[in-house]
Amino acid sequence: MKTQKIAAFLAAAVATGAVASIVQTQINLGQLVRIGAPVTASVRAWATLEDLARFGPVMAGIAIVALLLAVLAGHLVLRFTSPAWRKLVFVVAAVVGLWFVFWLMRSVIPMPALPGTRTALGHALMSLTGIVGGLLYAILTSPNRLTPGVGNRAARWRHAGAVLALLAVPAMLFFAMAPGAGTKPEAVDPASYEIQTVSTGLNRPWSAAFLPDGRVLVTEMGGRLLAIAADGSSSEIALDGLPPIFQQGGVIGLMEVALDPQFDQNGWLYLTMGYGEAGANGTRLVRARLAGSRIEDVRVLFSSTLKPRAGNNGGRIAFLGDGTLVLSLGDGSARREEAQNPANHLGTVVRLDREGRPPADNPFVQQPGVAPEIYSLGHRNAQGIAVDPTTGDLLLTEHGARGGDEVNRIVSGGNYGWPIVTAGIDYPFARVTPFQRLEGYREAELEWTPSIAPAGLAVYDGPLFPEWRGDLLVPALKERAVRRVLRDGRKIVGQQLLLADLNERMRDVKVAPDGSIYVLTDGVDAKLLRLAPPARSG
Repeated sequence: MKTQKIAAFLAAAVATGAVASIVQTQINLGQLVRIGAPVTASVRAWATLEDLARFGPVMAGIAIVALLLAVLAGHLVLRFTSPAWRKLVFVVAAVVGLWFVFWLMRSVIPMPALPGTRTALGHALMSLTGIVGGLLYAILTSPNRLTPGVGNRAARWRHAGAVLALLAVPAMLFFAMAPGAGTKPEAVDPASYEIQTVSTGLNRPWSAAFLPDGRVLVTEMGGRLLAIAADGSSSEIALDGLPPIFQQGGVIGLMEVALDPQFDQNGWLYLTMGYGEAGANGTRLVRARLAGSRIEDVRVLFSSTLKPRAGNNGGRIAFLGDGTLVLSLGDGSARREEAQNPANHLGTVVRLDREGRPPADNPFVQQPGVAPEIYSLGHRNAQGIAVDPTTGDLLLTEHGARGGDEVNRIVSGGNYGWPIVTAGIDYPFARVTPFQRLEGYREAELEWTPSIAPAGLAVYDGPLFPEWRGDLLVPALKERAVRRVLRDGRKIVGQQLLLADLNERMRDVKVAPDGSIYVLTDGVDAKLLRLAPPARSG
């Protein structure tokens, strides 16, 4: 009887997982259709089946937790209730159990746990799939269905086999459909460079910039700006007059620091930072004048559209050849479809003059109802941006979800597809979209699946590593290395890894005026590293 109840419980969980997977796929595809995705009947059917095989087992695991709570609560209630209410009790308990588990996941997981539960309606529809599990469990464990008698060995074996099948089939489907681990490129010859540790003990550093006197400015997300000398000594730049910074762990806070191209004449530096509060925050661009050990003449140039979560902020800036600047902005993670909505700044690159105004030749500046600052859209979370000094190309690295990290070449008015087009899948293994390519959306120059989590970008153009000129340097958080992306002109011809043996998350990389490479590691006890060719002996 015990194995029969276990089999009934697992059958209810698997059935709930399957139905919830189907419901979530329809919710997700409905969102994509609303923002212009060409979802045909065949595309819908295939996406539903694919999610059923890959996300269904994950959802079944979630259902096991929810139904365990529901079954325990249901049996407790039935002690004080008529058996005639048995089905209703387990159905209600299962729906409430799923609602609670979905709510808990939304509350404690930084990224949206399940796409289907992002809205109140979706949360309710996903919770109602508990009707299937509760009803099935109530039917399969009804007194007239349970096999009495301890000695019924054949029945026990049948029930044990059912338990194993109910566990094995979803597990096999999941492992068959889960993305592979991928292959890592070879390491750059470690004898070709030396690593100097310039500074240690940095607290969540995010960006570096080089002062004319040789010091390196480094931001810490908690709100500090440090000037670090070559000998490792550092001093703090007073940020008096800076507007309040919204900071949450290593997700948002004080982010980018960059010097104006005419810094020698005007002393301007630019900072990006979080602003607002937990339920309504965004990314802000500030310009100030560096005056010795403090800043002055602080001016807010731009504040992005507010978003309800702290994640996916973008925050990198670069200067174009025409004197304008560009700023990357993330989709905010809660409503990723907003990256296709040009009425706000989420999931875009914006272009501004150095006073914070949208230039007259921005692609959408004359269109009513469209944010005039937008230069390109359809980005998820771009944390690397650089201008190729040879071609003038604007290059961008952006985080995908589970895979789908990209290097993009940005053109004015370009739509880079997120979330309609991506090779990545959601963190719970469901499809973000059925489309990896579509006409009308710009294709990536390079795509990484599985994800490496690219957190920055530099184009090497220095004299110390002449064979690296034109190559991209990409610090990776998840991969714990710096990728060297080898290029022949604009064509990508290979990849190598730097600093993988350190096994540290890499946050930023910048090329110094002398051609050495500076790397910021990530975290609460991070380092500033300098890479240069090995010193010649003798």
